[in-house]
Amino acid sequence: MLDQTAAMDEMLAELTSQVEAYERGSATAQYSPDGRILRANEAFAELVGFGVDELVGTEHRSFVSPEVAGSVDYAELWERLRSGSDLVAEFRLVWQGTGDRWIRSSWVPVKNRAGQVVKVIEHALDVTEGKRATADAQGKIQAISRSQAVIEFDLDGHVLDANENFLAVVGYRADEVIGRHHRMFMSAETAESAEYAEFWRRLRQGEFVSGEFHRYGKDGRDVWLQATYNPILGLDGKPWKVVKFASDVTEAKARNADFEGKVTAIRRSQAVIEFDLAGTVLEANDMFLELMGYRLEEIRGRHHRMFVADDEAAGPEYRSFWEMLARGEFHSAEYRRIAKDGSEVWIRATYNPILDADGKPVKVVKFANDVTAEKRRNAEFAGRLAAIGRSQAVIEFDLDGRIVTANENFLTTVGYTLEEIVGRHHSMFCTDEYAASGEYRDLWAGLRAGEFRSGRFHRLGKDGRDVWIQSSYNPILDLSGRPVKVIKYAYDVTEQVRLEQRLSVPA
Repeated sequence: MLDQTAAMDEMLAELTSQVEAYERGSATAQYSPDGRILRANEAFAELVGFGVDELVGTEHRSFVSPEVAGSVDYAELWERLRSGSDLVAEFRLVWQGTGDRWIRSSWVPVKNRAGQVVKVIEHALDVTEGKRATADAQGKIQAISRSQAVIEFDLDGHVLDANENFLAVVGYRADEVIGRHHRMFMSAETAESAEYAEFWRRLRQGEFVSGEFHRYGKDGRDVWLQATYNPILGLDGKPWKVVKFASDVTEAKARNADFEGKVTAIRRSQAVIEFDLAGTVLEANDMFLELMGYRLEEIRGRHHRMFVADDEAAGPEYRSFWEMLARGEFHSAEYRRIAKDGSEVWIRATYNPILDADGKPVKVVKFANDVTAEKRRNAEFAGRLAAIGRSQAVIEFDLDGRIVTANENFLTTVGYTLEEIVGRHHSMFCTDEYAASGEYRDLWAGLRAGEFRSGRFHRLGKDGRDVWIQSSYNPILDLSGRPVKVIKYAYDVTEQVRLEQRLSVPA
């Protein structure tokens, strides 16, 4: 009888330790079927901006906006939970802090022996940073697409997509170019040349190519583009497509030609796997197995390193990682793992040592979420933005016009160092007369209202020298659609303007 009691105590201690381990890495709350909090842990209280004691009895609807709380979808969510359905949803919190906060929640109804739902458990994950990063990157990409002609190709040169600006430049509809080869914009002679074959070989190798290119639009009309061809790298660092950012300089070329003639519920909601303290697989749930592409019998008894790249598994950091877990230390991060088919899987996970009744580690449980798509999306955004930064002058302002940062291309254009301009107002690049004008006030009022501006602008570089730039001012929006800053993308056209001015002077 004592042995049986001890075994039950041991089992209870393990289960309690496992739940506590999960709650250390997860914001968790329990609700009555009508949506009132029965219990919440510290992580959940911190997430929603309340004290733990304040939360008991609070309705879930108090965490969301009145519009969401009063919606049909919200009412249906709680009806489905009361009926016993597991759900996953994202919410923008109305909370005590500043700024927006977004959470992704997994809801698991708990039933009694009669099959009635007696409470609902919510496991919440703060996804604010990912949402903000995506919104910021998407805002920048959208700003670029509004101001430039953009087209995407696979590594063989076939068109994947093109924006309206590009289509307008070449005079085609999307269905007339998607799937066709880049050579449709070339002369037959150029498309068959060794130089053109070398051009695509370089792009497939991941080399950046930029310049001024002669192309043909619909009906064979001449098009001149100032463009960059930017290989986009995947998570493995290898190119998988090419994005071209271009400005139509046909008119300028024509103008210059004329002048020259003259002169870019825990296990149901997450992937779970268990290991002994040496890293050998004990168990894994279906979600984990599906994520990695294995059956349970293929991984049980094998070491965790089967999911890790060889170079990482052989390193001292990996050995230290398992030594730390064996000592009972919790670990949480984003990890790169290898699936059965050799593909990369990125997970956001917690490794939780499970303690016995004496407080000693006995095994490790990992709870994981698949973030591969998010990582790929962000890698693409980062690749695009890096490509833009290499080819253009870029500067960022707050909504009052104060300089936040600028890249080397911009600093070279105006002749300043970054330390000389950060914190100063955009008007430092303008004449006193223009900075005091109604037109200049209207420019910043429009940007603060989210209005896009583009054109050719006269600015002053260091020591008052004249600088002419072809640029766009792009308000960047937050998750709620409000402008939070302004990014300017620019090309230096000073020499072109000087040539135009010289050639326009009567003889």
